[in-house]
Amino acid sequence: MIKSWKPQELTISYHQFTVFQRGSAPPVIDWTDEAIEKGYAEAAEAISFEAQRNSKVYILLRLNSSETVASYEKKVTVPFHVTNDGIEIESIMSKRLSFDLPKGDYQFTCYTVPAELSDLHADTYIIDAVSV
Repeated sequence: MIKSWKPQELTISYHQFTVFQRGSAPPVIDWTDEAIEKGYAEAAEAISFEAQRNSKVYILLRLNSSETVASYEKKVTVPFHVTNDGIEIESIMSKRLSFDLPKGDYQFTCYTVPAELSDLHADTYIIDAVSV
């Protein structure tokens, strides 16, 4: 089973990207003042993470990784249930990224790594999916 997928490029718009169930449409998620403060907003079977800038970024998904993230600007952890085999990630008006994440319950930790701290020389969002 894949433990880590290759970093994939995504163009961020509206300072957010959404993780949702494979094969479904990404929901429109309202960002309340509380959500803005937390750095994420939730909807049924989906979550939107705040992005620092509207630009090209890299998304790196890791499954049950024991590797630490050495330098990051922000860290957010949320529960997430994958109902089918897979999730998709997109930002408004961007291409859709697809990952074969097995069905189950997870803790998603999203690390915001700014370009100046990233080996990829672009803002990078590392999502650690840990089975619970």
